Amino acid sequence: MPKPKTQSPKLNDTQLVVLSAAAQREDHALLPFPQSLRVKGSALDKVIMPLLKRSLIEERRVSDGALEWRRDEDSRAYGLFLATAGLVALGIDETEKNQRATAGAPDKGKAEAACPRRNVKKASSAALKKRSASPQSKQALVITMLRRKSGATIDDIVAETGWQPHSVRGFLSGVVKKKLGLPLVSEVGKNGVRRYRIAAAKSHKA
Repeated sequence: MPKPKTQSPKLNDTQLVVLSAAAQREDHALLPFPQSLRVKGSALDKVIMPLLKRSLIEERRVSDGALEWRRDEDSRAYGLFLATAGLVALGIDETEKNQRATAGAPDKGKAEAACPRRNVKKASSAALKKRSASPQSKQALVITMLRRKSGATIDDIVAETGWQPHSVRGFLSGVVKKKLGLPLVSEVGKNGVRRYRIAAAKSHKA
C-alpha cells in the first residue's frame, strides 16, 4: 500500500510572516523580526515556541553583540534560525534544490531541447505540483516573490500559483496589505508593466 503523504504543519499568519522573512536572509535568521509584526512579549512567545517545538526553527549560539533571542545560565547568547523543516513547511525547499541543480549542470538545457517529450512531461509535472500545492504554500510562495528586490507582476504570480488575476489582486489587497499589514509597494516600470513588492524592513536591534 502507498505510504500516506506527510502534511505540512499548519501555520498562522504571524508565523508565516516570520518564517518567510527568515527564508529571504542568507543566514536564515529570524532576527530582526519584521517591523510589521504586531505581537510582543508573551504573545510573541506563543508564536515562536510552537515553531521551536515542531523543529521548524532552531536556536544557535551567536556572538556577543549579534541580535539574540535569549541567554542561558552561563550568559551565552542564542539566536533563532529557520530550520530545514521550516523551509519544507513554506514549500520552498524544492525551489532551492532546483536552483543548485541548474547551476551545476549548464548543458542540461541542450539535452532537454533534444528530447521534447521529456520537456512536456516535466512541464506537466510542474503544473500539477502548482495545482496541488496547499493554499498556505502558495501564500508563502507569493510572499517570497514579493520580497524579492525586483518584486513580481500579476502575471508572474498567476504563472506560479495558478490563481486567476482577480484572485491575485484580492490577495495583495486583502491579505498582504490589510491582514498581514505588510508594506506593499506598487510601481510601474519604463515598459509600462506594474510590479508589486514588499518594502525591505529597516534593521533594528532586539
